[in-house]
Amino acid sequence: MTTPMPTAANPNDHRPRVAAERRERMRKRLVESAMIVFADKGVGASVIPDVVAAAEVSQGSFYNYFRTNEDLLAAVSNELSSEMIVLIESVVGEVADPPLRVALALRSYLHLTRSHRLLACFLAGAGLRLAGAGKEARQQSAVYHFLPADLEEGQKRGDFIAAPVETLVDLIKGASLVAIDRMAHSRVAKNYPDTIVAGILRALGMPAGEAERLAAQPLPRLVPAEDSLLARVQLRAAAGAQAGA
Repeated sequence: MTTPMPTAANPNDHRPRVAAERRERMRKRLVESAMIVFADKGVGASVIPDVVAAAEVSQGSFYNYFRTNEDLLAAVSNELSSEMIVLIESVVGEVADPPLRVALALRSYLHLTRSHRLLACFLAGAGLRLAGAGKEARQQSAVYHFLPADLEEGQKRGDFIAAPVETLVDLIKGASLVAIDRMAHSRVAKNYPDTIVAGILRALGMPAGEAERLAAQPLPRLVPAEDSLLARVQLRAAAGAQAGA
């Protein structure tokens, strides 16, 4: 008996690629909607019905991608962290001085948050919850990605106080979360992130004058990529505001 030869894939059949692209577009739509809803309602509420409505999909379609609030929160957080790491790395990547790297990374993070209100609202609601997440989530965090190694190097040079690095990271995250909450719920001066970072540097043991100098260094404007989550939600927010005007 002759074994039939397997049928070769038709190189002209674009259906698998089209289906994959459609799934990716749907997933992006759901993640965008989740970030918008989380920013509005916080992360403690059950948001799945609101996300389904915001994405204009059926509940059945939603469950093909996500099962729980926690799945949604993780998807939004991971995508945002990846984007912010890329943006911040573009600023600090070539900087060798540890205190300057810390100052630039924190200022980039806070200025980016100040200029994107949805990001500020999302982080204000989710930040403390994410700060207590497990080791894997912390490794994906923009803060944990940059700070520990720079803090350790700064301690070796005598720039920062002698304390467990985890303590210094907690100090920084605490001050940053309070600043983010303020930026989410009230108007602040353009240099507010810089004053916060100068205060953090002083708390880490740097002299006042040096802390102020580092917090005043030139900082390029950070522009998210067009296809980034930050850019997509800003576009949807602007469209929603225009439609409601």
